[in-house]
Amino acid sequence: MSFFRDLFVPGQSLSESNGHDPKFEIVVPPEIVKGDRIGGFGGGRISRKSALEVPAVLRSRNLIAGTLATLPIHVRNERREISDPTGFLDQIDPDVPDVVTFAQTYEDLLFESVSWWRVTAFGFRSFPINATHVPVSRVAVSGGRVYIDGLPVPDHEVIRFDSPNPPLLVHAARAIRTCLLLDSTASLYADSPMPLGYFATHDDAEDPTEPEIQDILDKWQQSRKTKAWGYVSKALVAHTLQFDAEQIQLADQRQHAVLEIARAAGVDPEDLGVSTTSRTYQNAEQRRMDLLDFTLRAYVVAVEQRLSMRDILPGGYWSKVNFDAFLRSDTKTRMETHQIGITTGVTTLDEARDLEDRPPLDANSDQNMSSPVELAGLIQKIYLGVGVVLTAAEARSIANRAGANLPPGFEPSTNGASQ
Repeated sequence: MSFFRDLFVPGQSLSESNGHDPKFEIVVPPEIVKGDRIGGFGGGRISRKSALEVPAVLRSRNLIAGTLATLPIHVRNERREISDPTGFLDQIDPDVPDVVTFAQTYEDLLFESVSWWRVTAFGFRSFPINATHVPVSRVAVSGGRVYIDGLPVPDHEVIRFDSPNPPLLVHAARAIRTCLLLDSTASLYADSPMPLGYFATHDDAEDPTEPEIQDILDKWQQSRKTKAWGYVSKALVAHTLQFDAEQIQLADQRQHAVLEIARAAGVDPEDLGVSTTSRTYQNAEQRRMDLLDFTLRAYVVAVEQRLSMRDILPGGYWSKVNFDAFLRSDTKTRMETHQIGITTGVTTLDEARDLEDRPPLDANSDQNMSSPVELAGLIQKIYLGVGVVLTAAEARSIANRAGANLPPGFEPSTNGASQ
């Protein structure tokens, strides 16, 4: 009884009772594995391994998790400046690139609706500075406690992410199984195409009884599950019916199954190879915005808000994902946008250069000099604008951008003379 008492005493693990980590494995019969893949057993959750065998699911996963994992995430302070007091997001797992950690996290949120990190190191004021992603299959929650690999883990060592969307492996399991079944059926005919048909007895043979007919058909069908052709006795003759090769590949049914997966994952069917409408250059960028607004943002906000909670960052700091790279347009449009931003004062020249992955210009560099025509225009703006449209400080800033290098005390007047 001592073994069972040690096994079931709350708060005590197997490793604590016998000094060894519990290790075991379960051998799943291939019949059950096949049933999970094509719907032979149950209609509930489908395994992630089986789901990723469907190209449409794999593509959806890559579009969502792969895309979001490549976007930079920064910590900002109350002045909206990038400033990470803990350095946690500089390198989450010292042994794994951040893009892999975030890809695993977003994949969990898509498939399981939950993801887990375990803190491996603490730093400034006991805030985490390193963590590692833990597969969902290794985590269990029981009685308000979190167990990883069967061992209890303190709450402060666990970071749990929750998705606002339901798990895809549960709510889209039927569509995924249908796709697997259609692929399996199409592969059967692709390996050994066999049209539909019927059996008839030979002219000089006696008709079999009803039970015999049923037994023959059952054996034929059972053989066809593993091979396209079966065997019957010489008393029967197989008659084939004409068929269309395109129909036997179930193209329309497979396209519909892919369309259902696209709807469940929230991606554009055309990104999965299903043509539903015409596309133009003008609305191609809008497709990307739609993907961000109606699909990606839910997962991004879940991660941003969790990494901004007070057990991760001090007060006054929060994490923010930068979508600039994802929404990057063509070069001409970007340059026009930068020009408008600089003119209106929304961005500075150095900020625009940073968005283009270029270093800031040196104030004394020749690259900062404007052409004579542009310089004349800037001087005219200063002459006509000070006191009306521009402040003296703004006028001095414009002149310095043109290469004037005016000192802080120099302020141009409305009549063109210095004060």
